[in-house]
Amino acid sequence: MENIEIEMKYKITNEIYEKIIKYFKAEKILAVVENQNDMYFSPTHFPFFGGKIDNECLRIRILENKNILSYKKFIPKDKKSPAHCIEHELEISDGEKMKLILEDLRIEEAFTLKKERKIFIYKKNIEIALDHVEKLGFFIELEIKNQENIKQSLKEMTAFVKKFEISENMRNYEGYAYLLFNQKNKKDKEIGEK
Repeated sequence: MENIEIEMKYKITNEIYEKIIKYFKAEKILAVVENQNDMYFSPTHFPFFGGKIDNECLRIRILENKNILSYKKFIPKDKKSPAHCIEHELEISDGEKMKLILEDLRIEEAFTLKKERKIFIYKKNIEIALDHVEKLGFFIELEIKNQENIKQSLKEMTAFVKKFEISENMRNYEGYAYLLFNQKNKKDKEIGEK
């Protein structure tokens, strides 16, 4: 069965990040804090990064108490549905063994991304994650958890970001993996040109 993920992600400033944390404290909405270590992988025969269309990713997420293997494919907005991801996740007991299996299948580790995530539940059906991503900065990610009333949830998500003066030009459609990959390649290219 297909798992559809509908979310909005924005690059924000440290000041907006702190304002949102203060808002949740005032509303007495507690955060679940996770330190996430994400290893991204790419097949050698069909690279997920650096192509004309980077819309897939494969990762192993290492958390304090579990490891998750995840595959995502981005589907752009069309007349029938909003932009969303098809996502498949599986909890695995041994991240290092899974990494070896992927490498034997010629699916190599591309890079690692580290972040601190603060997760809040807003209006019962929206998960709001405030992320501090190493080397990339601060982000907010809003995701619909109950898809019974998508239109209403999208309105609530839009109202929330407007409340904190988060504009559409701050929206990120690429995802952390692609931002980090592009940043890493830019630095590698600059070093090569020196």
